[in-house]
Amino acid sequence: MYTRLKLLIQELGLTQRQFAQKIYLDPGYLSRILQGKIRPPERILLLIEKTFHVNPQWLRTGEGDIFAESELSSEKRRLLAAIDELDESQLQALSAFLRYLKEEQRDSDLTSPIEEKEASDS
Repeated sequence: MYTRLKLLIQELGLTQRQFAQKIYLDPGYLSRILQGKIRPPERILLLIEKTFHVNPQWLRTGEGDIFAESELSSEKRRLLAAIDELDESQLQALSAFLRYLKEEQRDSDLTSPIEEKEASDS
């Protein structure tokens, strides 16, 4: 299980400290788990499953996919982890940028057929 937890942390793109903080665990305690000195209690495993959408079977036995099938891709998961580290002003800037991207996409979706028509008429 220790190897799987290390792999999960790596897959999420988190440090051990960040991973521990996200599940409200003392980083030193997580370190002892990852070193194989103690076995994580069931409540910690459940927290990991719920917080990071980990497949319970994979976490316990190594069988199956790391993440529950209906959940986010690993790239989206990394992005969300990075967003979680931003301060308020950075979040506001990111939010403004995402609104801009959505507007750009909406505008391009609206103008593309018209532009194609105009181009074919020329």
